[in-house]
Amino acid sequence: MAPMPSTKALPAGKLPAELLRAWLERIAPTDPSVVVGPGVGEDAAVLDLGAPELLVAKTDPITFAARQPARYLLAVNSNDLAVTGARPRWLLVTALLPEGISPSAAEAIFDELKQACDAMGILLVGGHTEMTVGLDRPILVGCLLGTVPRDRLVRTSGARPGDAILLAGGIAIEGAAILATEHADRLRQRGVPEDVLRNVARWLESPGISVAAAAGLLVEAGGVHAMHDPTEGGLITALHELAEAAGIGLRIRRDAIPVLAECRVICEALGLDPLGLLASGALLAAMEPAAAPRAMEALRRASIPGALIGEALPASDGLWLVEGDGVRALPRFERDELARYLESLERESN
Repeated sequence: MAPMPSTKALPAGKLPAELLRAWLERIAPTDPSVVVGPGVGEDAAVLDLGAPELLVAKTDPITFAARQPARYLLAVNSNDLAVTGARPRWLLVTALLPEGISPSAAEAIFDELKQACDAMGILLVGGHTEMTVGLDRPILVGCLLGTVPRDRLVRTSGARPGDAILLAGGIAIEGAAILATEHADRLRQRGVPEDVLRNVARWLESPGISVAAAAGLLVEAGGVHAMHDPTEGGLITALHELAEAAGIGLRIRRDAIPVLAECRVICEALGLDPLGLLASGALLAAMEPAAAPRAMEALRRASIPGALIGEALPASDGLWLVEGDGVRALPRFERDELARYLESLERESN
């Protein structure tokens, strides 16, 4: 007999992993043209249409950030194509706009969307637009399509025991930038210096949250077995997703993780853990150990921070976080630290 569904309300953020896993198991595709289908850690579908290149498809919304939503939409969707080795080519957008939005504000979103597409060489080929009841900000949902040569496809499930685990970029660009932009007053009250808030608020533009350049460099360097970009739930959640998708264990060194100094200041002020904070702008890769120095040098030449943060183990060895002289099980975050913080603000207001 199937278990009775829980009546407990779900909090904001990602679905609990066990619930998502159960749902995905019920929709496993049987069509042989589906090269990569739905699965924990696999954020883009890959379809074989008989052409020289495979078709890669991704859909993702913008819900947290209110500033520059169109550019944000392109970045988060293109990241999930980049980690497969694909080139983004065609975009469809569903734009849900709040009631009462002015025509000029709506037009600005579409102008920004066109500029972002033009800058990335992506064609906007369709979508849907409506004014939606109950929204306090625009919500954009993108469906991005791209192509990848058959011999260059990278899967999250490709990681192998013995692989080196590399992290490109710092932790946690996206979450810290949203907090510094949209919750600056609270951070000032908690003693965060004004120069920190100014610097971090610019992170969405520079260094930005795109991992396309880093992913391309790692693929060119060779020896990459898997890539995955940390998003909701932060780096720790991405590590769990990588391990589950590939059926591996992990040993991660906390002191090797490049937590950005300003992010640490913001998280300490709000009682948040940077390892569980929305982390677009960083890229995880599992690769042959012999290829790691070459990959690190490629990142260095491009002025992209890189760090070797651990190694892949057999699944039977488990998931571990090394902290100082001790070792403990790799923690889990039930939800992203940003979502947890926003929920705490809602409780305060009530």
